[in-house]
Amino acid sequence: MKAAHLLLLSYALPVFGQADQGELQLNVVDPAGVAAKVSVRIVSEANQYSATLITTAEGRLVAEHLPYGIYRFETHRPGFDEVSTFVDVHSAIPARQTIQLTLSSVKQSVVVGADDTLLNTDQPGSVNRLGSALFQNRPGSIPGRSIADLVNSQPGWVYEGSAVLHPRDSEYQTQFVVDGIPLTDNCSPGFGPEIEADNV
Repeated sequence: MKAAHLLLLSYALPVFGQADQGELQLNVVDPAGVAAKVSVRIVSEANQYSATLITTAEGRLVAEHLPYGIYRFETHRPGFDEVSTFVDVHSAIPARQTIQLTLSSVKQSVVVGADDTLLNTDQPGSVNRLGSALFQNRPGSIPGRSIADLVNSQPGWVYEGSAVLHPRDSEYQTQFVVDGIPLTDNCSPGFGPEIEADNV
């Protein structure tokens, strides 16, 4: 009787030695089928498992002692697209997986967006400002017309007879303000002295 119990216990010991762990054997090849050495990230959120391994020169990788579950494998190698695949490890028999890399394509993108500083939402009308760069790099002008030519380069302004500069559809009562001082006189080159751009 005692011998029978010992015999039964000896059959049960291997069962206690088993664990819910498996193994994955990964093989990575390039588009031509040649072994590729790549970095492989292995993740299983359910098992709180994360590891980064590198395949051998023969493109092989063995991940051992993986608790049963679903694992995501991500390959990373410059010049090739990233490959992401799932493998279900659910037995002690090693799971085998072959991954074939693909060459990464040339990707170009153009992002068009509104410039946050382009519009002044607090200004009810249209304002065109002439910065110092425009003054320094302005095209040549005949004497007495440098400022007028700069203003005329802005949208909505026009020269008319006798070099009268004014906003379109508003020929008279155009007011210029220089350093905060309003000038009600006609400042067009044909009627009055011109303030040169180098003096502004």
